[in-house]
Amino acid sequence: MGKSIVIYTSKRGSTKQYAEWIAGDLGCEAVPLPDAKGIDLYDYDCMIYGGWIRGSGIVDFDKFAKMLDDELMNRLIVYGVGFADETAENYAQVWGYSLGKIDPKNEHRVLLYILGGRYDPAAVTGLDKFLMKTMRAVLLSGSTNDAKSQANMMKDRIDNGCDLVKRENILSLVKDAKKKADR
Repeated sequence: MGKSIVIYTSKRGSTKQYAEWIAGDLGCEAVPLPDAKGIDLYDYDCMIYGGWIRGSGIVDFDKFAKMLDDELMNRLIVYGVGFADETAENYAQVWGYSLGKIDPKNEHRVLLYILGGRYDPAAVTGLDKFLMKTMRAVLLSGSTNDAKSQANMMKDRIDNGCDLVKRENILSLVKDAKKKADR
């Protein structure tokens, strides 16, 4: 089997938990992004980057992307962790704000996964608290009848928190990483 690595950015632990599970299943290491600066990515057949989703972008993906060229992009899988449901609209937004900026036509066939995260409103401070309050207001003000149930679900998660982190969320990602590593 080819050699893999998981590189991640985590603020409150959900993304790190997924990184550790993925690395365990692949028999590789999980490395926080700041510790990956000296790693030769050409040593890996498959690279997985994970970060938490803020707004619609994957945090620090832009920093990680600076380490990539065309050859390395072909070896990449990305996951974002958040608490919005994985709808086609959500997927498209995350793609556009993250991968779409560096590979708009997906010429490198990078796979993107959106994994359920954990949110505790009592643990949120500063800018993140302001952004969540703003997001809550926007959700409620712009809801159409069709989007009302989704907006209410998000409002409930913002107000009361949620824990959507599940080990089974990584099964498809791990399967695809094994395929990519064995090419």
